[in-house]
Amino acid sequence: MDKEKLLKTVKSIYDWPIEDDKIFEVFQNFKEIMRSGDKETISFFETMIRFDKKQRMKYRNHLASIGYELRPNELDQYILLIILAMLDMVEV
Repeated sequence: MDKEKLLKTVKSIYDWPIEDDKIFEVFQNFKEIMRSGDKETISFFETMIRFDKKQRMKYRNHLASIGYELRPNELDQYILLIILAMLDMVEV
């Protein structure tokens, strides 16, 4: 997925999207992690995309406890970027 399409997708869903450069950088980083074949991280990504609202809140609280404060929809945006990176990695 090119940068412009990715930004348009995220901005069409969220009123307060994360910064443009960050969106694309994180998307590229997620793809690189998947390409690396890091099974533990990929497994965590697969778990994370299935988080329900309560699980997302619990994980956000965990992140805050270690110094990474996120707005509720920021975590959702990162999860969306994981999903989009996974879809982009699928060769049809």
